[in-house]
Amino acid sequence: MANKNRFNKWSWRVYPLWIFLLVALVAIIVRLGQLQVTDSERGRLFLQQQGDARVLRTEKIPASRGEIVDRNGELLAISTPVKSVWVNPSLVDKSDTGIQRLATAVAMSEKAVRKRLSSKSQFVYLKRQLDPQKADRIRDLELEGVFFETEYKRFYPAGEVASHLVGFTGVDEHGQEGIELSYDSLLTAEDGVKQVMKNAHHDIIKDIKLVKAATEGQRLALSIDMRLQYIAYRELKAAVASYKAKSGSMVILDVQSGEVLALVNQPSYNANDRSQLLPENMRNRALIDLFEPGSTVKPFTIMAALESGDFDASSIIDTTKGFIRLNGNSVVDIKDYGEIDLATVLSKSSNVGTSKIALDLDIDQMQNLFARAGLGEYCATGFPGEQAGYLPNHPRWNDIQKATLSFGHGLSVNTVQLARAYAVIANDGIKHPVSLLKLSDKERAARQAGRSGDRVISASVTREVREMMIGVVEKGGTGTQAKIPGYSVAGKTGTAHKVGVSGYEERRYRATFAGMVPASSPKLVAVVTINDPQGEKYFGGEITAPVFSRVMQSALRLMDITPDRLHELGEQAPVNATVNAEIVSVQQHGSV
Repeated sequence: MANKNRFNKWSWRVYPLWIFLLVALVAIIVRLGQLQVTDSERGRLFLQQQGDARVLRTEKIPASRGEIVDRNGELLAISTPVKSVWVNPSLVDKSDTGIQRLATAVAMSEKAVRKRLSSKSQFVYLKRQLDPQKADRIRDLELEGVFFETEYKRFYPAGEVASHLVGFTGVDEHGQEGIELSYDSLLTAEDGVKQVMKNAHHDIIKDIKLVKAATEGQRLALSIDMRLQYIAYRELKAAVASYKAKSGSMVILDVQSGEVLALVNQPSYNANDRSQLLPENMRNRALIDLFEPGSTVKPFTIMAALESGDFDASSIIDTTKGFIRLNGNSVVDIKDYGEIDLATVLSKSSNVGTSKIALDLDIDQMQNLFARAGLGEYCATGFPGEQAGYLPNHPRWNDIQKATLSFGHGLSVNTVQLARAYAVIANDGIKHPVSLLKLSDKERAARQAGRSGDRVISASVTREVREMMIGVVEKGGTGTQAKIPGYSVAGKTGTAHKVGVSGYEERRYRATFAGMVPASSPKLVAVVTINDPQGEKYFGGEITAPVFSRVMQSALRLMDITPDRLHELGEQAPVNATVNAEIVSVQQHGSV
């Protein structure tokens, strides 16, 4: 009886508990149904969003920067895939052992690693642009909180040979110099984005969807021919070293199209080795450095004389005594040439003869022709930092100013600008824009056919002067070392005193040779200039004319331009195989 009463006493207390448990169970079932079925703010969508937030991530799809190639498709700049190491500081083992292990893996000091890990960010670069093999060795260590991403690194197969023109990019693959900078918007790639599922170790376990497609950078074809570029670079480098000169430049232009086939400078640098990125090595002197062209402008003075109608090829200029006095200054020749014609004025490079011609001309005639030929005018290549040069325009001209302008003093040009002016003579008076990019077949054909470009000088005047310029390279001229067996050469030497703080310096010079081949029907124009040579030799005919000869002899044969003086040809060794083998060496080692 007592047990029965005890059971009745506790049984009424059990019922509320059972009821509570039943209600709780129903509530749980209802909530589970709500979470699984309904789309309310705290329902299925909420759970899905919370789950996605823990496993779904957006991942960058890296795209490569556009290639830069020469006119024949030879690679000048290419982006190669590399790995960058980043960390989430909150996940990294920060013990002394952990820091030491991480520092050793990425070849950094422990102090530098600790500084990086002190960041509050969850994404910190530790090491950028490692080659994949090194990155794989670090990955094999399975360090906690260390992750990897794919980037691209710029590589320059031509190394120092084309560095001034091609330029280089920064670590984020944005152009900083040269073509890389001026055409950065075309070359720049646009990374894509995809949504992925990652596990707790940040490994991708599933691609969900493409958010944005990657866009590769455009391929850019330059006008240069790497075979000519290499030959010009090799010869210029050897000459600058031989004469212990401060610097030098050489440019080769296609006469009929205005395309730059080679552009080289000394000193140079290899963009693959960032330790060489010194300001004095990086400057593209052919487009940026200005200099007084000296006697290389005398052909333009002769053209102005012929245009005036007061002179012709048979005109005689009296240079007796070998000097004249103008405004208290002396204009001198190296010897007394007596009475000479215009062709001899050029071949002997007579300052007195050129000055007397200029004094008989209206200054506007000479200045206007210089301007039409492009002196003192931008070449508009689009290259960053290109200089326009200077063509004086004095309110009142005295005799010495007229005279010095006639033989290339008092004005300034860059190497490309002088080459373009000579291309006007070579192209029968038609001036084409200078192009650093390869022209389309249609545009090139139009220029070759003479359907584009500006006629700035009559064809008859340019042909007459071109014929006179052949004498510069023939026996008795100042540029005989520019001679090329089998080809006629028209050109002009120039040797100008350098300007110092106190005026023209007595023993410092810039030597230049500008010329065109074959003179009978020019296809190529080249200008070589060497700045501040040391030693006994410093005349343009001595140190730049031989460079012109060696480079252009190879260029003519590489481009299969028919000799116009076959009787001069002896047995010649083929250059193509040698040059191509040396270019391969440059691509492998990046230097000459």
